[in-house]
Amino acid sequence: MHSKTLYLLLLTLMPLLPAWGQASDDPYESYKQLLLMRSDTAVTKEMLYNKAMACSQEYRTMLYSLPTSVAGYAKTQEVVKSIYSFIRSGAGYYSQQHQDSIAMIFARTAVDIAMMKEMKDQGLRATPDYPSFVYFVASRSFNAENYEDAAKYLKEYIEVTDASKHPRALPFLEQAENIVAQRRKARGEYVEVNKNAPDFDLFARESIRLSMDKWKQKDPYETVNEYKERVNETTAKAKQEELQKILMDEYVQRFAYKVTIDDLQLKPYDADNQSFLIGSPYGDIVLPVPRTNNEARDFAENWSALKVYNQDFVISNRKLALAQLTFSTPAGKIYNYDNRQALAYNETSVDANFKDMVDYSKLVNSDESAQQTVITRQEIAVGVPDVDINIPEYKRVNDNTFAVIIANEKYTLAPQVPMAGNDGRIFAQYCEKTLGLPKENILQYPDATYGKMIRALQDIKNIANAYNKIRVIFYYAGHGVPNEATRDAFLLPIDADGSHTEVCYPLKKLYNELAALNAFSVVVFLDACFSGMTGDGSTLSASSRGVALKARQAEPQGNVVVLSAASGDETAYPYNDHGHGLFTYFLLKKLQASKGSVNLGELSNYIIENVKQKSVLINHKIQTPTVSYPVGLQSSWQKLKLR
Repeated sequence: MHSKTLYLLLLTLMPLLPAWGQASDDPYESYKQLLLMRSDTAVTKEMLYNKAMACSQEYRTMLYSLPTSVAGYAKTQEVVKSIYSFIRSGAGYYSQQHQDSIAMIFARTAVDIAMMKEMKDQGLRATPDYPSFVYFVASRSFNAENYEDAAKYLKEYIEVTDASKHPRALPFLEQAENIVAQRRKARGEYVEVNKNAPDFDLFARESIRLSMDKWKQKDPYETVNEYKERVNETTAKAKQEELQKILMDEYVQRFAYKVTIDDLQLKPYDADNQSFLIGSPYGDIVLPVPRTNNEARDFAENWSALKVYNQDFVISNRKLALAQLTFSTPAGKIYNYDNRQALAYNETSVDANFKDMVDYSKLVNSDESAQQTVITRQEIAVGVPDVDINIPEYKRVNDNTFAVIIANEKYTLAPQVPMAGNDGRIFAQYCEKTLGLPKENILQYPDATYGKMIRALQDIKNIANAYNKIRVIFYYAGHGVPNEATRDAFLLPIDADGSHTEVCYPLKKLYNELAALNAFSVVVFLDACFSGMTGDGSTLSASSRGVALKARQAEPQGNVVVLSAASGDETAYPYNDHGHGLFTYFLLKKLQASKGSVNLGELSNYIIENVKQKSVLINHKIQTPTVSYPVGLQSSWQKLKLR
């Protein structure tokens, strides 16, 4: 059993500690509770060490996800170092109690903390008894046939002990590595190095925001003209690119894994293009290998004996990707995979919106010749919409709720829907962080075709059938379209233009299928409209989420409550300055302000009031969100909550 599995198993067996489990906005509250428990005579050793183990998981995860430049990084290092001493003591305690399996879990956790890249400058590996501690964990792992763990800890032992001790460890290391390689090859598996690494934009965003906030502060000895020259949209973008490059280097150092030939999969040869497709932990790569002189055949036959080196990375699709890798055969033939030009900085940009970054008019009064200077403090989040950062986190797990998120932005036969993709991405983050949904409970279908929409509904049906009375959140951002003859409303897939609604998803069918789910409640958010003409008389324009005819709205059935972005012949507009649809922005804003603790009555009232007011101000058009519900929920829908 892997260490992570044992670790999670231990956590599930921990006794409940209601007196020490109060929720708090302080990220270090759990650690403070641990320190208080240490001096509380009513707290048993088991309670103390179980709390320490839970804190270990919480703060290791926090430290792992923080860039080193963030202010809380050093503080979290100190906390993890302190918890390390509790974990070490716990290992000793359970060993004295002859509870060897639990003692082993604590010992392994202590070594894992010391081995973290983020903790290697904290001196934990320099203590005199640390090598013996590591060898204990390594030997126990080996005897339990956990050879991947054994290899990891034996390598650590060799690194921290003197060379005279190596002979007793090397044979075991070689044996463990051989067994791991054989098992991996037999299963056709390779290591998933990107599985637990945070997405690059999430890793970098807060650090960039803090650095940009500091950069845009006006020096007291800096004139206004000098400040304007230094801080503007052009220099801001250059500054962000500079910060981003620094964080990319740190991201690679922190999360990159040095692959071997055993981590790669040789896939079928493409004779027409004279290249192999090779599976890697970082995605598939294409390696040119000529057919002449049996080179390709020899390459395949000698696959297990190849060496790989010169590994280099870029960020692609928010994760690490291989940019360069060299293969060497036993005969000395060299083959280079080099895709740096194609991949360099592909999709690495952290969301940036520099509009209204600094209001220069607030730095001085309108008369620049006047002697009185008016300086105002700016609370501006540079680079990202305000609802995209500081997303509240709910500490409990809402594992009986599932979210289906369809965000259609990049239409192939119709105008694009500005910012719909960001709407879906950020709403998913609120589902996970603020509403407490496990990541696997959030089903995302960006830029959905008709087939993908069908798949989305089938997926949630299967889940509802497998569980007993789930809660469902359904979110859609994109175009809506009416049938010209019947005026029935449809959701528009990205590969349709709306002229043939046979390949569009009927709103009535959507409501009926959601109502038929084995679900306690279903809440639908539609950032789309089915209105007809836009405000300027155009249809399906890139500036709106509307179409040419006024549609007949479907009525939800069963236990389905629907919040829609607009009513009647109105248009659902984007909120350009804040990077979201107007409806979605205020949906997220209320979830942010309430930290997710809001019922549908409060949420709908807030969205309707704010969307109506803001649309009149910025669009000079009325947009009125609506709430629809079946008669049976007339007296209860307002009290429903999302968690």
